[in-house]
Amino acid sequence: MALLRSLFWFAIFVTSTFAFTVVFEHGVGNFSGNAETEFKVWEKWISGFINGETVERKKDTSDKVGH
Repeated sequence: MALLRSLFWFAIFVTSTFAFTVVFEHGVGNFSGNAETEFKVWEKWISGFINGETVERKKDTSDKVGH
């Protein structure tokens, strides 16, 4: 039973992290379309991690703060 509870909380954590990432990266407008886009990014990152490749995220102009 403890394993089931741990798996449940892990699933809640992953889902919450995904939702936060979608809102933080893309905003609250068109959440379902942005979630699909972010899922493709995560899918590409995970497959690259498994295959030993590096995957670069698209940079925004605001990512250059402090340079």
